[in-house]
Amino acid sequence: MNDVVVVGAGPAGNIAAQMLASKGLKVLVLDWRENIGDKLCTGIIGRECLERFRPDPAHVHRAARAVTVVAPSGKRHRVAKSAPQAYVIDRVSFVASVAKRAVDAGATYELGEKVTGVQVSSSGVGLTTEGRRGRRRCEARVMIVASGFGSPVTRMAGLVNGHRGEYMLGSQAEVVAEGLEDAEVYLGNGIAPGSFGWLVPISGSRSLVGLASSSRLNGHMGSFLSMLEQKGKIQGTIMTPQQWGIPLGPLPRTYGDRVLVAGDAAGFAKPTTGGGIYYALLSGELAAETVYESLAAGDLSSRRLSRYEKRWKAVLGPEISVGYNARRLYEGLGDGQIERLVDAFLSPDAQHEFMDSPDFSFDWHSGLIGKVLGHRYLGKLVASFGPAVVPMMSRILRFGGP
Repeated sequence: MNDVVVVGAGPAGNIAAQMLASKGLKVLVLDWRENIGDKLCTGIIGRECLERFRPDPAHVHRAARAVTVVAPSGKRHRVAKSAPQAYVIDRVSFVASVAKRAVDAGATYELGEKVTGVQVSSSGVGLTTEGRRGRRRCEARVMIVASGFGSPVTRMAGLVNGHRGEYMLGSQAEVVAEGLEDAEVYLGNGIAPGSFGWLVPISGSRSLVGLASSSRLNGHMGSFLSMLEQKGKIQGTIMTPQQWGIPLGPLPRTYGDRVLVAGDAAGFAKPTTGGGIYYALLSGELAAETVYESLAAGDLSSRRLSRYEKRWKAVLGPEISVGYNARRLYEGLGDGQIERLVDAFLSPDAQHEFMDSPDFSFDWHSGLIGKVLGHRYLGKLVASFGPAVVPMMSRILRFGGP
């Protein structure tokens, strides 16, 4: 019997497997994909994530010191910092490198294996899989589910009733964009209702174009690509648009008897931007830490494993709560209100006040959001957008206020 079975070879699953295997535990990782890390993602991480998890320099496409924000009217605002705040990485290579470290530590990987059944008992966890070698069964003392957003494995483990909760739909294409130096963010309900679109250079002339929204995307991606072509920003499509789901909140419960859930499967992503790599890695670490302690104590009960939920809530809880309410507030704004907010927030004086503040972080958004809404002028501006925003402002300031 394995000590731990990890379902999903993404960032959360791989970092958990690496940590647990390095402590001498027998770890099995299952993934229905054949290629590790092969998932739609823009691949942007912040400086803190880079410094903590240290991707191979060969897996970093570029450092981002500046971004251009394009308001609904088309007005452009360039935001620049002297030091890089974010990095565009080769997500597939980075995630695969974490898996390699897990294998080097002793973990076993079985790819192309789809989990079709989970049975949790007092003696362990039994999984049924189907793959190239037919139907198989494996067993472990405890399971970490890290198989992505909307994974049926969480339902099989008895943690959700099948409802996916709130989510955004992302759409992204790879394009040719000659001479593009900085990432560009496009705002406006005509681009992506209640959200934003992006144009991110990768390497050479290759760039990513995408958008995400919790509203239905009815031709928005095609219109966005056409607009960028007409403006001469892009010169052709390398890979046509593909879509994926992005969670906007965590599962009601992320633990059970002999089971923990991490990463996108648990609903861990930044509600503001949809980014999930850093949260996945952090939750994978916390899951591994909790599992190791629980195995050592000989107690894999739901009560013991609930420590995991307390730990991730201490780290990610305020960020997710503030980010979720900030997104809901933003989703209610019209283009004119977005224009006024962007003009005020990205004015030279405001940029100096906010971008040079210690609250500014690509990885953590709650401090900056709270500072903006508690600002003597910007807070009043947002409050002037109507009575519906006031309750959301109050909820945000409860966690992220100055």
